Amino acid sequence: MSDAAKPLRADAERNRQAILSAAGTVFAEEGTGVTLERIAGAAGVGVGTIYRRFASVEELIKVVLEEKMRRYADRTEDAADQAASEPWKAFRDWVMFILEQQAEDLSFSDVLLSADAGSELFQEEVQRALSASMNLVDRAKSAGAIRQDFDHSDLLTLQHANAGILRGTHAFAPEAWRRFADYMLQSFREEAGPLAPVPAVWLKEQELRRAPHR
Repeated sequence: MSDAAKPLRADAERNRQAILSAAGTVFAEEGTGVTLERIAGAAGVGVGTIYRRFASVEELIKVVLEEKMRRYADRTEDAADQAASEPWKAFRDWVMFILEQQAEDLSFSDVLLSADAGSELFQEEVQRALSASMNLVDRAKSAGAIRQDFDHSDLLTLQHANAGILRGTHAFAPEAWRRFADYMLQSFREEAGPLAPVPAVWLKEQELRRAPHR
């Protein structure tokens, strides 16, 4: 049996679970820009103990967030399906879900907004969610549930803006993002006036992403 296949000793497994638990808390509160030393301190273990299991912060992020990324993609596919019969409710609830996930876990927000973050699995789940969110937007627009000049890239703008709000306010006004969400949802629904054009680079990227799913 190889070393990788051997079960961990009880004390080693306790250390691993302590590391994962501490990492989940630190990532959620501080985002991905932390060090293994920071996580070791939170876990109450030596940094060498972490390095024996995880060679980098990125590797630890992968383990901690894998299941969350799957749930994110599953939830997005469910919203796209729901939009066939309840377009506004599906769109509204999904937007609130994404913003709330960002608020609850800054590392999830970081990974979601980083084009090259995470493992191959992360990228597969992000791509799965992206395809479903495009279907969601298309169905909501076709039903007249959201304004006709809404563009899928507006969701990216929304998430980046929410990430900035969270970084600036979560320490003293952790619910501020909810008011921002209400404002944005109202603006997405009501066509009150013309908008500035969508950045050309985003339009081109969307076309490239849509192509395999046609």
